[in-house]
Amino acid sequence: MTVTGEWICGWAGRMDALCSTFMGRFASAFGYPPGENCVARAASSAAVEGLPDDLGTFYRRVEQVSLPDVGSGFFVHPAGRTVAGLRGDLPTRIVGPREDSVVVFGSDGGGALFALSATDGSTVYRLPPSRVEGGVYTAGAVPPEVVAPDLAAFLSLLERELAAVNRAMQ
Repeated sequence: MTVTGEWICGWAGRMDALCSTFMGRFASAFGYPPGENCVARAASSAAVEGLPDDLGTFYRRVEQVSLPDVGSGFFVHPAGRTVAGLRGDLPTRIVGPREDSVVVFGSDGGGALFALSATDGSTVYRLPPSRVEGGVYTAGAVPPEVVAPDLAAFLSLLERELAAVNRAMQ
């Protein structure tokens, strides 16, 4: 599915409602205060040169996603960090059983990275912690896995995870 600005705005609105419910229930469910779980909107059009189209569309409307208390945590990095990653701050290529050029745009609380294929602009990978040298991620004992066929499916996965945690806290 191609991500549109309208789709992103609808997704962000649903996530706002889920985050609000989550934050309101968290302390009574777990006995300690939550971290900042939110979808931060972009204040202005982000500089998205060099990013796949769907990721650029996303960053024009959303600056970042922070869900530290959902599972082991889910984070969509700010646009600036993602763009900096293209200059070598983050892996731009994966090698091993699966090889591809990638754009790292997020992470989880366990040290894994989320990357969008730069080749097809769609496939979303989860890159478990492994060796990175010169912008090249080398698969280790746990290989990279496809977590979603495209960015919309990945964002929908985050929405489902947050909704499931909310249902569990009822």
